[in-house]
Amino acid sequence: MVAWLQKELAHQRELNGEMRRAVAELARAFQESLARAHDAAESGEMERVRRITIENRDAWQQYLQQIIDASKPKRVTSEG
Repeated sequence: MVAWLQKELAHQRELNGEMRRAVAELARAFQESLARAHDAAESGEMERVRRITIENRDAWQQYLQQIIDASKPKRVTSEG
């Protein structure tokens, strides 16, 4: 039982690490996108703002999917 609990703890730590990495990547991408959109808006390039906003939406969807995937329980067999 102790070995199983230790294995589960290690697994949860791994999942937490994946989640932290995904959230950190999401935050970095959002900050970069926000800065690019701000610069474009300041220079009056509304088409560029629109493109950046669409790219940002798509990136959010991808990162959120990564977070969802990382949070899904992984199948653990008695062998491994």
